[in-house]
Amino acid sequence: MRHSFIAIATAMTTVFAVTMPAEAGTYSYGYRQTCVVKTIKNYGAYGRVVMKKVRICK
Repeated sequence: MRHSFIAIATAMTTVFAVTMPAEAGTYSYGYRQTCVVKTIKNYGAYGRVVMKKVRICK
C-alpha cells in the first residue's frame, strides 16, 4: 500500500512538472501585451543631451 502512494505521488509530480511550463507563457483571456520602444530626449546636469530608450507596454 505504501508503494502505491509513492507511485501516485510520482505520477502527480510529473504531470504538474510537464503542464506548468506550458501554461506559463500564455496570457489570460487571449490577451497579449504589445510593447513599443520610445526614445526620450533629456538634458543632463551640465546641459548635455541624454537619449534614453523606454519600453512602454499596453
